[in-house]
Amino acid sequence: MARFYAQICTVLFLVVVIGGFLVGNATHVTAPHGEAVGNVDGMQLHLTYARDVVDLVLLAAFAYVGFLASRQVGRIVTGVAGVVLLALAVVGFLCVDTNSGARSIAGLHFTLAINIFDLVVGALAVLAALGTVEDEGPATVIRPAAP
Repeated sequence: MARFYAQICTVLFLVVVIGGFLVGNATHVTAPHGEAVGNVDGMQLHLTYARDVVDLVLLAAFAYVGFLASRQVGRIVTGVAGVVLLALAVVGFLCVDTNSGARSIAGLHFTLAINIFDLVVGALAVLAALGTVEDEGPATVIRPAAP
């Protein structure tokens, strides 16, 4: 279960990382509207390069689990990635960013859309890690034991 979920998250985080690097950095406020940059159309994301690096590390972790790791290692890495995303969501809900991008922690801005994304993806990652069966189960006539 963790491997399949990690393969989905690899594609998802690939899109997020490419989009994050393309929309710019939300460290400065634009004068006409008084809003930070790093947004997609009207959706306030306030993406920064620090957040792009976090997403890049998560992309690497999910790609490793999805295509290279064993079940046991994949389960652990997926669970850790889920806990990291849940921690980001909790911190984000406690320190919500403003329209001008004035609030940030370690260069990370926490808008509502980012917090919901982190919460959903993190919770599903933890559930996928907990739902991964590490052993092959008992041998049967249909599935004989490997030699």
